[in-house]
Amino acid sequence: MKLSRKTARAAMAALGVATLLVSATGCNRGTTSSATDEVQFFLNAGTDTPQYKTLNDLIGKFKAEKGITVKMTTASSDYEDQMKVKLASGDIPDIFTTHGWSVGRYSQFLEPLNDRSWASRVNPALDSAMRDSDGKIYAFPGAFDTAGIAYSKDVLDKAGIDPATITTWDAFDAAATAIAATGNTPIFSSGKSQGPAGHMADYLAADSFTDDELTQMKNGTFVDAAYTKVLDRVKSWQSKGWFNKDYSSASEDDMARALANGTAGFEIYNNSILALARTYNPNANLGFIPLPPTNGSTPYLIGGEGVDSFGVSKTSTHKDNALAFLDFLAQSDNAAALAEANGAAAGLKDVKVDFGKLTSSFDKYVTSGSTPVKPYFDRVYLPNGSWNSMVATTDSVISGQSDVVGAVAQMKNQFNTLYGQK
Repeated sequence: MKLSRKTARAAMAALGVATLLVSATGCNRGTTSSATDEVQFFLNAGTDTPQYKTLNDLIGKFKAEKGITVKMTTASSDYEDQMKVKLASGDIPDIFTTHGWSVGRYSQFLEPLNDRSWASRVNPALDSAMRDSDGKIYAFPGAFDTAGIAYSKDVLDKAGIDPATITTWDAFDAAATAIAATGNTPIFSSGKSQGPAGHMADYLAADSFTDDELTQMKNGTFVDAAYTKVLDRVKSWQSKGWFNKDYSSASEDDMARALANGTAGFEIYNNSILALARTYNPNANLGFIPLPPTNGSTPYLIGGEGVDSFGVSKTSTHKDNALAFLDFLAQSDNAAALAEANGAAAGLKDVKVDFGKLTSSFDKYVTSGSTPVKPYFDRVYLPNGSWNSMVATTDSVISGQSDVVGAVAQMKNQFNTLYGQK
C-alpha cells in the first residue's frame, strides 16, 4: 500500500495512483540529506485531512531537531491494495500505517517495538488489539480509536431529541423520523469513499451475533441469519429515505461538511469525521453516542488500534532514523497533537488530549470507562481481505443495487473463498 523508496514515483504511475509526496523541511537548513537517506513514510489518509496536516507539521519539526528527512506519501482510497503490492514485491516503506492490522496482517514485516522507551506507556486497553501472544507490539499507537454514532446537536435540538436518550434502536429510529420531519438528513454517508459503508456494517455487526455464532464465524462457518440482521437494519433506513440523496457521489469531505453545517443528524463512522468537521466549522456543536445494542442490553462503542498507528519495516535500510521518528511522535505534546487531529483518545496512557467541544462525549463514554468497547468485527471474525466485500455489499444495499438476500449471499461467498485461502 505504499510506494517504494527509489521507485516511488514510477510505481505510482504504474498503479495509476494519484498521490502527493511531501518532503519535510525545517529551520535547520544546515543539515542536508540525500534521497537515499530519506525515511519513506506511507500514510493511509488524504492530504486534506487533519491527520495529514498535523503529521506534516511534525515531520518539519523532526527535521529541524534531528536533521533527518521524512518523505511522506499518501493514499486515502486504495491504501490496502497498494500495501499488498508492496509487501508481495518486497518494496516495503520504512514506516507505514498499520490501520488496525499491526498484528494480524503486518507483524511478520515489522520491527518489534517493545524496547522503545514509550512501549510501557501504551494504553493497556490496546493490548488485546496490538500485542501478539508473546506480548510483542509492532506499531506506535497514534490514537486509541473509539467510535460510535456521530451527531450534530443543533440538528437534534431542532428535532427535539436529547442524544443521551438514544439507547435503543427504536429510540434511534424515532430520532431519525423527527430529524427527517425538520428537512435535515437523518443519516449521512458516503458511497464515493471506500470506507463509510463498511464501517456502518462493521459497527452494527459487533453486537448482531451471539457468542455461539461468533465462535462459528471464527471457525470458518458464515452465519447468514446474524449478518442478515446487519443489512436488514441498513435496508430499513434506506427504504425510509433516511440516507442523503447524493449518497453515491458524496465523499468523506461531504460527510464532514454536513456535520459542520448542521444539515445531517447522524453519521456512523469513526471520530476522525468529527475532527474533519471541526476544520470547516470550529464552533460546530458535535458529539458522539454509543451504538444501541442488538443482541445485548448495553450500548457499546467500537474501538481498537487507530488509523494513525505506524510500524517500521524490519528490512528497512533506515531503521534507526525511522525508529527515531516514532520516538519523536511518542513525545507527549506530539502524541497529543496526533490524537487531537483524529478526534480520538491517545494511544499512550499519560498523554492529555484537548477534545474541545467533544470533551463531554469523551468524558461520559470513554474517559470514565463506563461504556464497553467492542473490537472491529472484521478484524476479529472475518478472514483477511473481507473488508472490501463488506464495503461493497453494504453500499449495494444503501444504493438500492442489491437486496439483502443477494448482498448476504455475496458476503458469504467471499467469506468462504477467503477463509479457504487462509
